[in-house]
Amino acid sequence: MEHSKRCEEATRPRCVCSTCGGSDHGWSGHLERARRGAEGIRELREPAERVWWEQRRRFQQNGRRTPTTYLRQAGGGVAVASVVAWLADDKQAVERIDELGRLVKEDVFHGRLREFARERAEKDPAFTEYGRALAGHFWCDLLVEIVNALDRGAELTGRVPREVADAVLEHEDVADWGPVRRRLAQEALVFLWKGLQLLLGTDLRVLVLQSRILAVLICPDPGSHPRVARSCLRPLLGGALRDHLTVDVNPEWLWADRS
Repeated sequence: MEHSKRCEEATRPRCVCSTCGGSDHGWSGHLERARRGAEGIRELREPAERVWWEQRRRFQQNGRRTPTTYLRQAGGGVAVASVVAWLADDKQAVERIDELGRLVKEDVFHGRLREFARERAEKDPAFTEYGRALAGHFWCDLLVEIVNALDRGAELTGRVPREVADAVLEHEDVADWGPVRRRLAQEALVFLWKGLQLLLGTDLRVLVLQSRILAVLICPDPGSHPRVARSCLRPLLGGALRDHLTVDVNPEWLWADRS
């Protein structure tokens, strides 16, 4: 089945694509916008800012103190536009993140994980539709936990996928994943980490930064996905992307830790 361009170029929440299992969601379209420069940035930034100011108006009008889901989503849209603006100024970063994205899509999803699912399906038919089992927040969850493991200073060995698997599979968000998605996550982490190790010739901090960016770009809804918002949007908007923000977004308030 041919993959939909609507998924590759998605800018709105809740895109679910079983053809790519979410591995080609959004990121390739965003990288293409960065390559187009000012035109591509404007294509995202203008509607994102309109939504942000409308949600801010409603938030203030209703006298709320805690950010709503709609406001967080709007902040995520502004953040993604800022990511694209930052990438437009760094063509080398665009190509590196493209390399990471292709690792996820081609090497892992269409390659090693497909072969693993095919073998498992011979005994368990539930693995036949493995793309459907991965649609949603699968890849951004894995990328976030890899980044978190590296931030904690985990040794760059086989320990990382084990630590990440524990973090992913013990998180409350996976309660409704089911056995197929959980098993695929374990294998995908091993395959993904092996591919990332080949890229570790670069500065580790650069790899962490670029993995954060890919997690944001591949996520169906980064502003309202707590793990991506707190582990990726907050540090990005407080650091590398600060100068590319064109509206007053306070990431520490918008995506505060749960009390």
